[in-house]
Amino acid sequence: MEQPAVVTEQRAPWWRTALWWALCVLASLTTLAYALPDPAYGWQMLVVLAGFAVAFALPTLLAWRHRHPDTVTLVASGAAVLLPVGGWTALVALGSLLGRRRGREVWWAAGAAAAATAVSVVRDVRNSFTGMSLIGVVLAPADAGPQAQVPVSWWTVPVCVALGMSVAVGAGLLVRARREAAASAHEVTVAQRATTQLGDQLARQRERARIGREVHDVLGHRLSLLNLHAGALEAHAPPDGPLADSARLVRESAAKSMADLRSLLGMLNEPLDTDPAEPDLSLVDLPAMIAETVDTGVPVSSSVYVDSAEQADPALARAVYRIVQELLTNARRHAPDRPIRLDVSGGPATGMRIDARNPYVPGSGSPGGGQGLRGVAERVELLGGRLAYGLDDEGRTFRVTVDLPWHGPGG
Repeated sequence: MEQPAVVTEQRAPWWRTALWWALCVLASLTTLAYALPDPAYGWQMLVVLAGFAVAFALPTLLAWRHRHPDTVTLVASGAAVLLPVGGWTALVALGSLLGRRRGREVWWAAGAAAAATAVSVVRDVRNSFTGMSLIGVVLAPADAGPQAQVPVSWWTVPVCVALGMSVAVGAGLLVRARREAAASAHEVTVAQRATTQLGDQLARQRERARIGREVHDVLGHRLSLLNLHAGALEAHAPPDGPLADSARLVRESAAKSMADLRSLLGMLNEPLDTDPAEPDLSLVDLPAMIAETVDTGVPVSSSVYVDSAEQADPALARAVYRIVQELLTNARRHAPDRPIRLDVSGGPATGMRIDARNPYVPGSGSPGGGQGLRGVAERVELLGGRLAYGLDDEGRTFRVTVDLPWHGPGG
């Protein structure tokens, strides 16, 4: 069955239910007092006692008027027909029902509440003496005695029923209108939030596409030229001389840079809601990457010892690989031709630790510097690790340490 589209609301405060209970008990006792004569027979005494019990117990059902309003309305209407306690509880439950439900059960409950109200009014106006009719008291002159007879017109019953039903239906429709307005406002808020997110994603996707085009046009062209000239230099250099080795190294580095560039462009062209398809990197590849840096002429003293390197989670392996790569790049940029000390160790029992040191050269910063360490910090934060960097050895050494928790496959 299709549920009504309403906003989930908090349960009504207890004092509101207590207030309705007190009002319905008072109204039911008043109706009962005017409807029953002095008991002259035993069965009349039983009716009086039952009426008093129901007058106190029936309004207690209003505590369930939000979860089962149709049942509460029907039970209260049936009690009002059987005993002279009035249809007050039924009308309150009907208002709650109209504010929360639609469909056939609402019509049945409304009909039952109207019938109960009509029976209660007819029962009250059957005796037109002021001492035995609540409506008679209302319509009687101010100086009328308790035994005064007040004429009641035939239209009194439909007017009283219409008045009671109008109040209950009006209150229920008002509650429904407020709930539907709250639901509509919630839906509008959700739609606006989704629209804003889609707009942000579209803007970011366009920016990524623009960056991808710029990187492809600028770096791709320059790397192609570098690869071409390095190949020409290698071809014309003496085969066994250092110039040929340097040219070969430049050509191979340019080719690898082109492969990395294509991977980067692929990441930029992927949708924002998918994980970036980074190349598969392993902790086993660390020595080879460090050796490439040594081949460029940078003095690197390294120590790499990783237990169960093949079992490391791909995300951890990529992070360690990229962090080491970035730390070596930073050292070459800020302390060129200075020795670099790099220690990488770890395993499932101790986690991963990266320790990089290089001599500090004052004034060696470049425009836009600090981006590399910010990237390292983001990777460390994503894996729940710790990053520390700064001057050491009385200001002569710049040191970076990274501690990462170990993650196995799927961990």
